[in-house]
Amino acid sequence: MDLTRRQFLFYSTAAVGIVGLHLPEPAPVEPPQGKRDKWRTLVTDGVGRDSESLRGYLGAIPKERRRYCLDERYPLRRCSLLIVPQLGILAPGLVRHLTTALKRGSTVVIESGVGFGSHSTVCQHRHSLCEGLQIRVAAPVDLWADRSSGQAPYIDFTWPRRAKIRDFSRVVPPAEQQGEIIAWAGDTPVAFRRQVGDGTLIYLGSPVGPALWAGDVEARRWLHAVALAA
Repeated sequence: MDLTRRQFLFYSTAAVGIVGLHLPEPAPVEPPQGKRDKWRTLVTDGVGRDSESLRGYLGAIPKERRRYCLDERYPLRRCSLLIVPQLGILAPGLVRHLTTALKRGSTVVIESGVGFGSHSTVCQHRHSLCEGLQIRVAAPVDLWADRSSGQAPYIDFTWPRRAKIRDFSRVVPPAEQQGEIIAWAGDTPVAFRRQVGDGTLIYLGSPVGPALWAGDVEARRWLHAVALAA
């Protein structure tokens, strides 16, 4: 693995609201009439914009739907779907906005980005998630350790549709907590969702963004289904 390509962010690099996905099938999601303000793309903070994960998500969204925001005071609560790609440490300022968005009915996806991080970074990552959004995660697990099969490991998603998406990092499994497990790597839980206020919080312990960047059709279909469910 080329570790220089893995940029682990010490603060949230982006919050992305999905409008519609540029897919051959099914058709791209279109915002309901009168609710276009709830379907937009936001990016906070300029750090890590060249990360594979962020480029993957942005590549799956039509350019006309992208909206960049460098001011964390921007009202994220107006978005139906927010995605925080390749997260390192969750900044307190963003926590407040995401919590408000969840209470107002948004779907928030938190994607862990510390699979190859240092022990200190992983500890700070775990602490910030627990303190900020009550997400408890375990230590990273290396799915690539066993190369005997000669195949890359895959994550099996069960919600909102079944999908098998390649893993590009070490997974950061969720610990036992309230919520429904929605993805597995063998017997290891990898992702979960739970209701928060009127919204839905989704945690991804294996980044989906790099698979989107690599053109994985299953990853795009899965993201499209999340957008439809939001």
